[in-house]
Amino acid sequence: MVILKCIGEGHFYREKVVMPQELFWFEAPLSSRLEIWQMSPQGQMLQVRADVSDYALNEKSAEESPTASLWAC
Repeated sequence: MVILKCIGEGHFYREKVVMPQELFWFEAPLSSRLEIWQMSPQGQMLQVRADVSDYALNEKSAEESPTASLWAC
């Protein structure tokens, strides 16, 4: 299990526990940051910190969108 945290402009915040065989699709502002935390015996450990655009599925359509958001998985 991992914990996904997405933080963006305009007080955007999304946090979700994602189980091993689960796919989680989400929409986020274009400039958001993504953090993936993994559980360890000492507690949560940060595994990945990246721009949400690194995980985007529709970056081209997001640039054309008036809301400037991305769908990621």
